[in-house]
Amino acid sequence: MFGAADVKLCGTALLLVPGVIANVFNLGVMLRQQWRSGGVKTVAVIICFISLGNILLQISTFVLAASVWAGVLCWPDLPFFFCVVLFMWLSSSSVSFWSVAWLSVFYCMRVLSFSSVLFRTLKENIATILNVTMVVTLLTSCVMFTPFFNLHFQSKTLQNMTEKLACVIRKPLLPNWVDINVYVIIFISYLTLMPLMIMLPTSLRLVIYLCKHSLAMQSSSHTADSYLLVCRLTVALVWVYLTTLLTISLYYFHAIFASGLSADMLILGLSFYCVASAILLTCSNKNLREKLGVLFFRGKATNTMGRRSAEDKSGVTATV
Repeated sequence: MFGAADVKLCGTALLLVPGVIANVFNLGVMLRQQWRSGGVKTVAVIICFISLGNILLQISTFVLAASVWAGVLCWPDLPFFFCVVLFMWLSSSSVSFWSVAWLSVFYCMRVLSFSSVLFRTLKENIATILNVTMVVTLLTSCVMFTPFFNLHFQSKTLQNMTEKLACVIRKPLLPNWVDINVYVIIFISYLTLMPLMIMLPTSLRLVIYLCKHSLAMQSSSHTADSYLLVCRLTVALVWVYLTTLLTISLYYFHAIFASGLSADMLILGLSFYCVASAILLTCSNKNLREKLGVLFFRGKATNTMGRRSAEDKSGVTATV
């Protein structure tokens, strides 16, 4: 019989497959677009960062869940590979969260008009600024979580009989030179609160703009429907983004000031984020939608041709 831990691991694995497939599709289409265009397209760069971050995030989430299931936290010494996976988990989630926020900034700056000279200058150079910002985001995300390479268990001199016979989960500790309360508050602010402060106002401003345009273009139903589609997808992405970041913040702050919450909520929340954000990106981006439509209808046409061929063969056989 499967236990609760086995069911949780299977659930994480089930979310892993569609999430990785959807993000690999987005990454492949955007890389192909970059290669064909011969230049650097900011939207494609940001979507590549989001997709690659989601792929690494979901794989590392599954590896962490599998490691805990295998009892790594019960071992006498914390293996270094667990520290590496945890570092990749945090860094990739940071890159993904910040990239979604920068994508919202890019769309907002593209569609809005500004009277200020400063904002007009930013709008004209937003592509170059965000291209540089994405590289800086990658570097800062890696630097922010380097202390996790030095995680260790607290040394214990005595081990009772219960600990020898049963798996007693031990909590990994950061190195002594790190003030854990200050550090966790800093990295949670960087990981969740700061991207959220960028994502919310820009996305809401974008939604207001799209709603106004959809109302102004009621005579052109196709254009209005397109605006409303993007509006709904943006709201959905904001909801997924907000829910995920609040879940992460709640988990870590509760771990500091209280007894701590179960990591299952965090693992499932991040797995859901990877799947949902990939699907929403595919639906909201024109190139990704068109490529998915081509693949879908090509497969449908191939199946139709195969059935027709089989019917023709059976008809010929019956005639003979």
